[in-house]
Amino acid sequence: MKAIIAAKCTSSRVPDKNWRPFYKDKCLVEVKISQLIDAGFEPNNINVFCEDVSKKSRVTDLGAIFRSRDIETTKDSMHWSDVVTTLVSSLDCDEEDPIAWIQGPTPLFDGPQNKQVIDKWKEIEKKDEFDSIITVKEFKEFVIDNRGKPVNFNFGRWHDWSQDLPEWFILESPIHIMKKKTYLRCNYYIGERPYVYKINDNSIDIDYMNEFEEAQKIYTRIQKNKNNSK
Repeated sequence: MKAIIAAKCTSSRVPDKNWRPFYKDKCLVEVKISQLIDAGFEPNNINVFCEDVSKKSRVTDLGAIFRSRDIETTKDSMHWSDVVTTLVSSLDCDEEDPIAWIQGPTPLFDGPQNKQVIDKWKEIEKKDEFDSIITVKEFKEFVIDNRGKPVNFNFGRWHDWSQDLPEWFILESPIHIMKKKTYLRCNYYIGERPYVYKINDNSIDIDYMNEFEEAQKIYTRIQKNKNNSK
């Protein structure tokens, strides 16, 4: 199995999000590469796509593959589905081979958790029922729209208990897996028949600076606890 980490240098909400210092001298990309190796990936099957060649040594020093990314694939003018297809197409592998699409800014989703998803994929890939596996968080909250109207429950006597709310999910996406041919057919990183894999609530997909800082604090605390237990 190969892995793709799309790690551009530009980010409008968190400047240089993928490459800025996160834990000690490590950036999110370095953290994620280490987690994937811990999950069982061979380093030379981990492909990091970036438009800035100055970042290359941070990838190759860990044994992973740095792939120069066309700057056009980092711009909002290029549709995300076309970015996915472009990067997947560039990998030299058979169309039947599985590829893991990895979100770098998910540092709390560690090696063992990635391995659990990979193991589940190996279990379901032989079945016709599913063509991909996606990672999600369960969402059970009372939702009201901008008109003050309930969306997933009712007011008054018909107000549901929280445990009886419909089962909804948030697409968290630390790791998605499907075959290369499925990426190319769907022009996306989710197939037509995905297996929905629920992850725990402490995972954070970093989009904003407050999320970066919160994840940084939690990750640092986890590493400190690990070091103290040795």
